[in-house]
Amino acid sequence: MIIKRNIIFSLERRKKNGIVITENIPIRMRVTYSGKRIDFSTRYRIDATKWDAGKQLVKNGCTNKLKQSASEINADLLMYYTDIQNIFKRFEIQNSVPTPEQIKKAFTNRHNQTKEEINQINQINLIKTPKNLFYNAFDEFIKECGIQNNWEISTYKKFNSVIKHLKLFDKKVSFVKIDDIWLASYTNYLRDVADMRNSSIEKQMNFLKWFLRWSVKKGYNNNITFESYKPKFKSIPKKVVFLTIDELNRLRTCKIPESKKYLERVRDVFLFCCFTGLRYSDVYNLKNSNIKKKHIEIHY
Repeated sequence: MIIKRNIIFSLERRKKNGIVITENIPIRMRVTYSGKRIDFSTRYRIDATKWDAGKQLVKNGCTNKLKQSASEINADLLMYYTDIQNIFKRFEIQNSVPTPEQIKKAFTNRHNQTKEEINQINQINLIKTPKNLFYNAFDEFIKECGIQNNWEISTYKKFNSVIKHLKLFDKKVSFVKIDDIWLASYTNYLRDVADMRNSSIEKQMNFLKWFLRWSVKKGYNNNITFESYKPKFKSIPKKVVFLTIDELNRLRTCKIPESKKYLERVRDVFLFCCFTGLRYSDVYNLKNSNIKKKHIEIHY
């Protein structure tokens, strides 16, 4: 089974004497699933001006009152995100939906261990089970590149998806094992079993090759067979579906019942997207500074 969930990092909203606090604010991790909501303390604080709400991370080069750096804080936020995902995956394998108490207990137990203990365990696992080197290296790749390139949460999710499909296809994969036959079989798996379109398969393979090139540079891998594997993915142009002016006007003038007034806001946002050509994510992140006299200015 698959448990739909949402993991968001944000600053807690706090007031003092009726004034919103903007300095040294706790960073909160909120998990929502199946109509339930759980808030976790990350034990980190940061000033509002140093927090990137869009990326849900501390801005590069910033530090907090305790002189903890952005890279240190963001690395732990990623670790928390990954831990929560792994907890949910265990319950998915058991085909059961966890209670908030079970999620909290599993997360607390995981973080009762110190960072030193976790590192020692990881080193022991690498020595005892070299067959896991591939996935251990992948975890290191995500952590290192995520910090260096200031990845957004969405990028971490994409790589978690890559690892999920790799493990479903071959739990015991190794660097030596990845040859043309293995890559062709994995491509077929993504198409026939995972039911992906060619465009999605191509993205999955590009992410995998990114990791493999990194592993070569790190000295973990001396097998570069993947560089010569270049399958041709036929892409079918997507049919563009759009609403006519008449249809948009009908939607704009449609009378919404008093009991569902909240739909007016939904409609307004949808129409704004249609008339500006902006994606919902762009509209969601719009700020007053993006609105100019005769145009909207967004930097990607």
